[in-house]
Formats: sequence, structure tokens, C-alpha cells
Amino acid sequence: MIDPGWAAVIASFVSLTLGVVGIWLARLDSNRGLRRDDAKRRAEAYIEVLRIVETRGLVVQDQIWNYTDTQDPRWDIHVPRRKIIVPSRNDRAEARALLAAYGTREVRDLFEAWLKVVDAWDAKVVEWDFAAQYAERPELAPVDGEPERSNELRARRALGDVISREVAA
Repeated sequence: MIDPGWAAVIASFVSLTLGVVGIWLARLDSNRGLRRDDAKRRAEAYIEVLRIVETRGLVVQDQIWNYTDTQDPRWDIHVPRRKIIVPSRNDRAEARALLAAYGTREVRDLFEAWLKVVDAWDAKVVEWDFAAQYAERPELAPVDGEPERSNELRARRALGDVISREVAA
């Protein structure tokens, strides 16, 4: 027969052990939930960044097409032209804010690399518009949209690939 004093000690020890294990499991489950919530927020932020990048990237591609593949149809109303709506520059600020909060260093660096390509294209458009306005009409061919066309596609794809890899992990 077990001494009642020892039975109380054993019962207390078992109760304490079960309580500690219960607390530990609850904390483990809570941490899992927090990690899941963080991953969901990061994925949502990345999706918004990709929306911004894709929208602006398509504008670059359409502008290149309008200027070079159609020999700049501003002077010929019969040439088909892609309608372009340039998104607000505030999108850049939104993307940078989302990446500052949720992005890894690699994703932020790839976003900035993509943005440099877009800025290079914007500078080229300003140069062509200036020449068209104050000099003679530029004769543009598809090759005149390079390397910006290829660089923009490559930079956008690299950013998307890294984001996809991070979200899937």
C-alpha cells in the first residue's frame, strides 16, 4: 500500500507535469499560428507588390511597342496603338513600404533593380518626346526599344521567381 503522503506528492508531480506540458503545447500551437499569420501577411504583401510591378511593367512593354514596333504612331492615326494608362507613382511608395515591412533583402534588391530599368525606359521616352517636339521626328525601330525591353522582362521575371520561391517555402 502507498503511503498517503507519497500519493499526494506523486499526484502533485503528475498534475504539475501535465500542466507544464499543456502550457508548452498551447505556446507551441500559438507560435505556429503566429508564423502562419506572418506568412499570410507576407504573401499578401508580395501579391500587391507583384500587381504593382506587373502593371507598370506592362506599361513599359506597351510604350516600347507604341514607339518602336509601330514606328511611333503619334503621326499616323491609321496605325494601331495600345492604350496606355500609366499608374500613379504612389504605387512605388506603396511597394517600397510593403517590401520594407515584409520583404527580404533579396526581394528588395530585385525590386530596386527592376525600378532602375523602368527609370531608364522613362528617361528614354522623355528624350524621344523632346526630340519629337523640338527637333525632327525620330525614326524608331524595334531595336530602339532595346535593351530596356529585354531588361524589364528579365528583371520582372527574376523578382517574380524569388517571390514565388519565398511564398512557397
